[in-house]
Amino acid sequence: MVQVNINITGVRRKLSSQAQQQGQRALANQALADMNPFVPADETTLRQSATIATDGSAVNYNTPYAKAQFYGRVGKGGYPVRNYTTPGTGPRWDEKAKSIHMKDWEDAFKKGADW
Repeated sequence: MVQVNINITGVRRKLSSQAQQQGQRALANQALADMNPFVPADETTLRQSATIATDGSAVNYNTPYAKAQFYGRVGKGGYPVRNYTTPGTGPRWDEKAKSIHMKDWEDAFKKGADW
């Protein structure tokens, strides 16, 4: 008779919800830093208003006009925002940053989750 014992303590630690949440927070912090250059910055208020959800599930921009700037539409008619004064900025800055920095975001998650 052969008896095999498998110690999966390390695996459980790496797959724990705490490890995943730490990874998510690390990813959110990295994403915020990488998106910042693409966020409109006429007076930098929008950039400075950015916060990360406690669990790392979201990056939030906390100004009354953040939604209009993000989607590039304003008002009930959905009129386009035409004047982004800072070069290289504009709507959907998350997509711009994602196309450049996705590998960095994956690495940040892995490092934060200790994978």
